[in-house]
Amino acid sequence: MTTREIFEKVEKKISEKSGELSDLRAVYKFELKGPDGGTWIVDLREESLGVRETDEEAQCTFKGSDSNFIDLFTGKLKPERALLTGKIKMSGDIGLAMKLGQLLKK
Repeated sequence: MTTREIFEKVEKKISEKSGELSDLRAVYKFELKGPDGGTWIVDLREESLGVRETDEEAQCTFKGSDSNFIDLFTGKLKPERALLTGKIKMSGDIGLAMKLGQLLKK
């Protein structure tokens, strides 16, 4: 699985649950290093809902390697462990980070 495939799945989930997710009105950024890396925005604002590969301002930013990100989304790496061990770094609104994880699991 690639980061692009993961973000395509996230975008599909966003479109399926647009009413529920747009209530968050949040923007998340993922800065991923490595051969399959890039900077991605997950936008949960009603007027611009979606996923795009770009560098924009966000309320919550995650940084890490592409391989750790893939492990995180495929269940090989638990979110709490990723943050505690520094495999994934987070800055910004931690409450929004927790809500994103809960919503994407549904």
